[in-house]
Order: sequence, then C-alpha cells, then structure tokens
Amino acid sequence: MIFVMFCVSSSQRRQCLRLPSGAVAITLCPMNPSPPIVAFQGEHGAYSEQAVRRHFGLDVTTLPCRTFSAIIDALQAGRVAYGMLPVENSLAGMVVPAYDLLVDYDLHVQAEVILRVEHCLMAPPGTALADVRRARSHPQALMQCETSLRRLGLEPVEYYDTAGAARDLAAQPEPGTAAIAAALAAETYGLDILVHGLEDEDFNYTRFFVLGTSYPARQDPSKTSIILTTRHVPGALYEALGELARRGINMTKIESRPRRNRPWHYLFYVDFEGHEADEEIQAALLGILRHASFLKVLGSYPAAKIG
Repeated sequence: MIFVMFCVSSSQRRQCLRLPSGAVAITLCPMNPSPPIVAFQGEHGAYSEQAVRRHFGLDVTTLPCRTFSAIIDALQAGRVAYGMLPVENSLAGMVVPAYDLLVDYDLHVQAEVILRVEHCLMAPPGTALADVRRARSHPQALMQCETSLRRLGLEPVEYYDTAGAARDLAAQPEPGTAAIAAALAAETYGLDILVHGLEDEDFNYTRFFVLGTSYPARQDPSKTSIILTTRHVPGALYEALGELARRGINMTKIESRPRRNRPWHYLFYVDFEGHEADEEIQAALLGILRHASFLKVLGSYPAAKIG
C-alpha cells in the first residue's frame, strides 16, 4: 500500500499520520514559487514601488513603466503577473488617467494598498541642509510641501517624477540642489536624507489597486468596486444607489467622470463593503443593472486598513 504525503508550509498546522504496517510513504514537496513580477509607473524608488514592496514583500521583482498604459500593456502581454496602479490620494483626489483605464480594459482588482506618503528632502552625501537652495520634484509633491519649502527658504523646481529627480541628482549632482522623493529613492540611489516628513499635511495617503488577469481568492472584510452609467431620467442615480441602501450595504466612495464618447453623460465609480459572491451583493448588482445603462464590476478584493 502506497501513501502520498504533501509538504506544507510552517504557517500551516502540521498533521502526523500513522501509517499501517508495511505501507510505503512518498512525500511530495512542491517547489517554492518564485516571487511575482509586478509593474508600476515611475522610476525605481517611486512611491508606487514602495507600495509594491509593502504588499508583495521585499523579494518581489518590479518592472518600472513610463506610463499607466504601459502597466496595462505589460499585464496583457504576460510580462508581469500584476500591476500596481494609484487610483486616489487623500489630498489630491482621484487619479483621473488611472480611472479612465479601468473602463477600457478587462482586468480584475486583486487588492487595494493604502500607502502613507512621506516626502523626504535628499541630496548627495556630504551635503548640509544649510547649503541647499532649491528642491526639485514632481509638481504634486512640491505642492504638498509648499509650506515646508517656504519655511526652509527653498526654491521649488518642477521635475517629471519624484524618483526620477532623485536618480538624476545622484547621477549628476548640482551644488545647492536637493530632491524630494520617497525614502526608498534615497536608499536606491545612495542619497542622504536631510529632512524626513517634509509634507505639510500628515494625513497624506495614496490608494492603489493591484491589478491582475484572474479573480483573487476571497479574504474578508471585502470591498467591491463598480462603474456604472444611468439613463437621463429623473431619479435614475438615486434608484440605482438605493439598491445598496435598501439592503444595508455601506457605500464607501463615489466619483464621477465624463463619458468620452457621449458629451454631458457621466460614469460613476462606486465602492462599497461586501463581496460580489454574497447573496445580498448579487441582488444589489442585479437591481443596479435594472436602473443602469452600463455596469462593470471591477472586482471584489480584501479591504485595506490605514496604517
């Protein structure tokens, strides 16, 4: 008699089997899967790469992309397993190009990641804060550090990317010039951090979607994201969203964007608590479909926690 036994990870409960006398045991140990390749927009050291590491761990392999569209291309071509796409910031609001892509492509949200954005002022080794006269970074980062830069007497200089500013400064140091980027950028390019927490507001978080081509395994608490449009009749949106309210489903977000193919018609991006496999969520989605002219479910995924 032959028994087949499987190896399990240390995190799983070990079980001991008492085999009959004379039995032969064959143990099958699956190979450890290699870390996934994850695409992100920006240069190495970007906040998006920091989000990738937070979600997938430090051993993950990353692929930097110049644009959000390049992330989608890499996913569809099979060059990566996942893409990390920023969708909103707690101060600046929704990331419009990212949401537009969610309409155009059939990808599934695997998870959400909420990253605390901490801007750091960095410069080549040996630079003293007193020697810095200007700081370059992405315009949004400069805007989020406006008061701090004015207090330090630093001239803001716009650059195409936060991590790109750090990379180029490390490659070609300029006297009196520093960069504003994530701490990961300083680590990546060998720069010294002169000031931590340069941002004016502490409550600065960016929310990311982890995108993939398959459906994720369920983990609760879950959240579901959808896109819908309604007909131009009185109460259409009210009736559609009422399908959630009548079932006690908590809506956590709603945004609107113009439809590019129909002037003065709008797409509504809605998040709510629960999983699309739940009976009440399925009933709500069917109800929304009765009131909507278009409905797309982006996915149900584990809800992230701040912190």
